[in-house]
Amino acid sequence: MLTDRFRRLIRLALFTFVVGAGSGCAWVGQPATPPGPSTAPEASSPGMWQVSEDLRISELRPDIWLHTSWRVLSSGHRVLSNGLIVREGNRVVLVDTAWGVELTEQLVGWIDTTLGLEIDRAVVTHFHADRMGGSPVLADRGIPFMGSELTRELGTDEGVPLPSPLVGLGLGKAVTFGSLEVFYPGPAHTRDNVVVWVPEAQVLFGGCAVRPGSASSAGNTADADVEEWPESIRRVQARYGNAEIVVPSHGEPGGAELLTHTLEIFERQKHDRS
Repeated sequence: MLTDRFRRLIRLALFTFVVGAGSGCAWVGQPATPPGPSTAPEASSPGMWQVSEDLRISELRPDIWLHTSWRVLSSGHRVLSNGLIVREGNRVVLVDTAWGVELTEQLVGWIDTTLGLEIDRAVVTHFHADRMGGSPVLADRGIPFMGSELTRELGTDEGVPLPSPLVGLGLGKAVTFGSLEVFYPGPAHTRDNVVVWVPEAQVLFGGCAVRPGSASSAGNTADADVEEWPESIRRVQARYGNAEIVVPSHGEPGGAELLTHTLEIFERQKHDRS
């Protein structure tokens, strides 16, 4: 067990976090490292596959992989975006697409050739392009993908296929999604953001509602509800406070301390305003 934990920590330490600006969670006003060799993804290693310059797959736990895609934004900043691949028997489930059509094609191709497993379905955690920008690939391949009713509503102007609705996903409610649980904690980074729980592995995908440990701000708040965000995180904390791994959209995975860290960001901001 100790050896597995050590290896997992080493893998998690390899992830690069770069804060940028644009669609997704990156905040326009926060400094970022410009693109270049220092921000390029690392070479492949055991438990990690460098699919292309802008797509990497890493094993989080047995039968759970983290897909990380990069985009260089108009500001020139290189930003990463995380999602999950979860195995269920001889099939897998996607949690969010890669960032855009091209990288999602690469992601699906990697699953086909490396895992040799069929993608059974997908869930998208909110309406931004870093979450469902690859939905045309899913639609073209006939892969069912789902999201909240609010995600369908907010995503209408995004110009991509929209998810089928997850019935019963109200405020503070969870729905079963095969071996996963999808929970709507309330407005945060966006009004529609949901989190995804993998109970057998004690892994929580917090998406853009959860800030990475390296973040000192709430990130992109263009579509956020900053007043409700802390309360939404408290709902996540109350339900999944025992999570062993918590995955934010735009930074290193950590533990349940990332939920506390997110709350602390808002406490500091509240103190600074007073």
